[in-house]
Amino acid sequence: MSVADETTAPAGEAAGAPLLEVRNLKTYFPVRAGGLGQSKWLKAVDDVSLSVEPGQTIGIVGESGCGKSTLGRSILRLVAPQSGEIVFDGEDVLAAAPARLTALRRHMQMIFQDPLGCLDPRMSVEAIIGEGLLIHGVPRAQRRERVRELIEVVGLNAAHLDRYPHEFSGGQRQRIGIARALALRPKLIVADEPVSALDVSVQSQVLNLLRDVQQEFGLTYVFIAHDLAVVEYISDRVAVMYLGKIVEFARSADLFADPRMPYTEALLSAIPGGGPARKAKRIILKGDVPSPVDPPSGCAFRTRCWKAQAVCAAERPVLREVRPHHHAACHFAD
Repeated sequence: MSVADETTAPAGEAAGAPLLEVRNLKTYFPVRAGGLGQSKWLKAVDDVSLSVEPGQTIGIVGESGCGKSTLGRSILRLVAPQSGEIVFDGEDVLAAAPARLTALRRHMQMIFQDPLGCLDPRMSVEAIIGEGLLIHGVPRAQRRERVRELIEVVGLNAAHLDRYPHEFSGGQRQRIGIARALALRPKLIVADEPVSALDVSVQSQVLNLLRDVQQEFGLTYVFIAHDLAVVEYISDRVAVMYLGKIVEFARSADLFADPRMPYTEALLSAIPGGGPARKAKRIILKGDVPSPVDPPSGCAFRTRCWKAQAVCAAERPVLREVRPHHHAACHFAD
């Protein structure tokens, strides 16, 4: 089986056709290296494959800078990948012409991390939520009705529609962002760290709202976060990323109960109040995260891994099935 086959293998878990398939996706950014104008590539997303079934939530986790947000933005073609395939509802997103891409984005929306920075301070809440409806030609009367319906769905009320973003708390602003994402009745929502900028007391309210609207509207989520406790709560399956690659991919319950990749073990050990299935002792990783411009040979995690041996430097481990529906990129995952 090829590397591509290995990385797409989790897609076969469910019987139905996936709503979203990402195949061998690479998103690189040019960076200057040296004083002679030489350039190298920063490999933000490096040969990533995954699939998401309708109605599922897939969590994407990893340290800051591992490529999570770039992956989410690449899926929606907000940044341009170098190569690979993104198939949404049977259609190739990367091959879509501009007009067709606009039509596709009606069904693919995003919730951003910063609930203030993503809202135009000069627009009222009604205009913010209704902007997508306006762009897609929904008549004014239907826009107003839809906006009023959505503001109630997210836990606010019609009296808020004439106000502006600075008049709301962080949690309320994120609710407005969620309402905007729901306006066009999408099938897929990419949620990029949607609760990381919120107070802990507000995070649970927003997470419960996301679960409620998922059930009400039949949504599929790609949920990006660095907080594993949040990901465990909301996700059906979890993909762990390190230096632009997926290093472990499994059902949420399996991954949190029995991780097979040392990097995942270290992440889980950092969850406060861990639990009987997790290591009681915190695993402190040594050294810094390698540069995505010049990653180590073989396994990229080997420079920080306590299990590393000579084979880890010589050969890059492929993402392979180590037990049913559980994939890990580690020579010793068995």
